[in-house]
Amino acid sequence: MKWFIKCIKNYTVFKGRAVRPEFWYFALASAIIQISLLIIDIIIGWDVGIIDGIKTFPLFETSRLLLLVPSISVTVRRLHDINKNGWWSLLWGLPVIGWVILVLWLCKNGDEGENQFGLNPSL
Repeated sequence: MKWFIKCIKNYTVFKGRAVRPEFWYFALASAIIQISLLIIDIIIGWDVGIIDGIKTFPLFETSRLLLLVPSISVTVRRLHDINKNGWWSLLWGLPVIGWVILVLWLCKNGDEGENQFGLNPSL
């Protein structure tokens, strides 16, 4: 939980670097929270309606909205850790190929020592 809380506190920080555990534990905690809220929405039968043929669930959609900026922030900082510009996070918008490239990059070890985005946070 410490990584999740750290990301929530640093949601406006797009500079610096984020180590692998920070990114992946944030992603895991976010997924658990969102899946739990979706299950609660389904159990309660609390869907707002259908938009473009897809049911919308208020708790789930609210969690997605609240976690959007922290997710972007930690992704940018994680890319900085491997010496990539944060704009590469736009690859999420490119189905399959972009996702595969980003997941491979996000799994890489960070640069040892200092890079153009700052000191290694794990030191």
